[in-house]
Amino acid sequence: MRDTRERHLGLTTTTMLSILDIFRVGIGPSSSHTVGPMRISRRFVELLELEGVLGQTHKLRVILKGSLAFTGKGHATDVAVLYGLMGLRPETMVARDAPKMAAAVSVTQRLSLNGTHEIEFDAAVDIQFDYECVPELHPNGMTLEAYDESGALLRAETYYSTGGGFVATEAQLKTPAEDDLISSERHVPYPFGSALELLELCGEHALSIEAIVRANEDAIHAPGALKDGLAKITSVMMASIDRGLETEGRLPGSLKVQRRAPHLWARLQSQGAANERESLFDWLNVYAMAVNEENAA
Repeated sequence: MRDTRERHLGLTTTTMLSILDIFRVGIGPSSSHTVGPMRISRRFVELLELEGVLGQTHKLRVILKGSLAFTGKGHATDVAVLYGLMGLRPETMVARDAPKMAAAVSVTQRLSLNGTHEIEFDAAVDIQFDYECVPELHPNGMTLEAYDESGALLRAETYYSTGGGFVATEAQLKTPAEDDLISSERHVPYPFGSALELLELCGEHALSIEAIVRANEDAIHAPGALKDGLAKITSVMMASIDRGLETEGRLPGSLKVQRRAPHLWARLQSQGAANERESLFDWLNVYAMAVNEENAA
């Protein structure tokens, strides 16, 4: 798929999106409100380390603004912030272990930044929901501040979660580099921007849709990278189904929603296998429900 973006000079450049760009591994329930803030928090800690002030950091404050504030609790944005500060990545974190790590921070009020530098951290105080501030550049804004033992500000940075797990600093949104889009342009043998263009390419070159897409992917990725990436995505998806079928109890949040997938899964197993269409859809539906509940959790 071709992503066409207008540059502020009136010029246009195109970037082919890979399957691996579209099928991204993250955590639920929202790429903008969960994955993005998690990546932002990790990026800020990495910035402190890069600038040599991580070891001096005694206090850290996170301020969620705009939509991140208003829907933050419902989307577990505050928990995602904890994961990022600890150095976890959405695509590699162990879903079963992460909630225990967040709970430990709540009990001990101690947090290990990037897993290397421990500070006092009271999430109820140090993660603030600013309902008054309207972010200037994007609805999903957040500011992080690091202080030393004397209370002096070491570093502060404002970021935005711009959707799909993508993030940007305030400076990046205010003054986008003109060369960013050009440098990210991918040269593929069969560029297309719509299904119609894709079908025209198939007819012109006597190739199937699969062959066209595969040729483009092979031009983007190193040998074996596409296969490995798709295998990883498949593994994550299957693991999500398995957890959803096995995990009982209530989903997080004030609505006290009871998980349904484990009960339906047990009932289907007791009925045995069948080839009727209605029965097959029952199995598909319980898998979908399992993933849905895992994403909500």
